[in-house]
Amino acid sequence: MKMLWIRSKNKTKNKPYHIINFVLAGIIMLIFIYSGLFSAEKDNHPIPSFYEELYGETSPSSGLSRSFSEIVRGRFKSAREYNPNGIPVFIFFLVQLFQRFLVSLIIHRKNINLDRLVLFDSLSSAILFLYCFRDLIKVFIQNFS
Repeated sequence: MKMLWIRSKNKTKNKPYHIINFVLAGIIMLIFIYSGLFSAEKDNHPIPSFYEELYGETSPSSGLSRSFSEIVRGRFKSAREYNPNGIPVFIFFLVQLFQRFLVSLIIHRKNINLDRLVLFDSLSSAILFLYCFRDLIKVFIQNFS
């Protein structure tokens, strides 16, 4: 059974997964930087809601950018007021940021079967996504069924 957890010495096999992890981590960091640069108070977020512009109605994700901006400033009450789903969605991205670095570090330092780690990483990310986005998913299913 121990042999299943030993990976090959070929480090090039791991390189694409490192690249994917660092790209995802970079995107998440850009989201956090965006949230920190633009303020909910000033309402100066430069990226508008395309759903609201197309359909002229509020979407379930309306206010997420402002909610994120409040969260990075530690204002959790006002973050909930902008969008009640903001905190769980933010937590998803925060956990994913740490998970990207942790998984790459484990791949780099440990003799672990890459296939099993990728499976665990994918399943844990999917479960966390479903949990953190559950209310938005419910609304989406209700609106489009």
